[in-house]
Amino acid sequence: MNILFILEDALRARNLGCYGYPKPTSPNCDRLAREGVRFERCIAVSAHTFPPIVSLLTGQTTFTHGLVTSQDYAQWRGRRTPLHALAEAGWLVDGEQVCRWAPLGFTRDMNNLDAYLDAHWRDRWFYLAEPYPTHLPYNPPEAYLQQFLNPGYQPSAGKLQRAKVVRSCLIVHPPGVISRVESGADDPIPDKEADAAHKRTVGTVELLPEDRPYVQALYDGEVRVFDDKVGRWLAKLESLGILDDTLVIVTADHGEELMERGHVGHSSCNLNGTLYDECIHVPLIMRYPKRLPAGVVVRQQVSQVDVMPTIFDLLGFDMPKPCDGESLLPLISGQRQTFRAEAFAETPPAGWQALPGDERRIRCVRTAEWKLIIHHDGATGTERSELYFLTEDPGERHSLINQEPTVAERLRASLEAHRKRRGT
Repeated sequence: MNILFILEDALRARNLGCYGYPKPTSPNCDRLAREGVRFERCIAVSAHTFPPIVSLLTGQTTFTHGLVTSQDYAQWRGRRTPLHALAEAGWLVDGEQVCRWAPLGFTRDMNNLDAYLDAHWRDRWFYLAEPYPTHLPYNPPEAYLQQFLNPGYQPSAGKLQRAKVVRSCLIVHPPGVISRVESGADDPIPDKEADAAHKRTVGTVELLPEDRPYVQALYDGEVRVFDDKVGRWLAKLESLGILDDTLVIVTADHGEELMERGHVGHSSCNLNGTLYDECIHVPLIMRYPKRLPAGVVVRQQVSQVDVMPTIFDLLGFDMPKPCDGESLLPLISGQRQTFRAEAFAETPPAGWQALPGDERRIRCVRTAEWKLIIHHDGATGTERSELYFLTEDPGERHSLINQEPTVAERLRASLEAHRKRRGT
């Protein structure tokens, strides 16, 4: 079994057709969902890239691996991981711009997947594809943009000027805050040799509510750009005769805010990151017809930490410890109807771009019905909390922290017990 792990950056589940989106953003991802398994509610461990990368590939929550900020990255040391076990068992472990994640077990940046498949289609491999279209800046080709604008829509000059920042900058934040790159602080992953899409360009803009339709169309166009990449990769696998021998996974590191709270992007981009569902509800689709049934939808809540244990279960390998996740195969097969009730997440409000000395953290525990969010400032020792009944308030607009103290205390105790159990 080969493994093509497609990890799109900042891809919202709610903007894919197979998750109910009415616009034609994702025909190829929709095909994978029809021919494989779609997880209705997969929750990311953070709202910026670094922590989810580690959690997806180790099966550990942030409270176990402890890698959340750029400062953590700078002090990162090698540990034995599932990818090391795969390599020892004979798999090639490669990917796109993966040497920055070298401690996880990667050794080679192989940035052209087509060429990689031509060279290694007879081998066993794990390849992490990290495309970037749905990350800021959102600047799809004009034809893609026009496809998702409402007929007759004519943006004003002011909207176009504000959108110019969204179309040209990787970091887009409102006035009054500053990013790490703007402060001149060293970056553990310098972008001197990065391509244009990964350059840490910065723009300051105060977006207005009337900008949202245009911003949404820009993002939808980028979703379609990403989906076209998926389609080309599937066609390549088919042409080589190895599609059905390859476990294809499509997921995201985190979601993306599209002005639900007045911003675009996620914590490392807007410096006002949150753990609302637009930022931590991610797609998860798996296709492997030799072992996974077609057209199954798993509705139980799962976490990113469950992905690697599922891969190892399919391979018949023991998952390296420590591991917080569980294999999803019993849910897929219907042998199990219930699953772990809680998913955990945390982020600094400014993510990777947090300034040195910024000790703020946002942490949450989410169940199928409730979400508790705790904002903690380590410098001042202050906290504030939010509580949402997701069944009736999926947009997380009406906090019930004062009305439901018993629920809040139960969830807080669960979050604290998880943190302490994992040694944080």
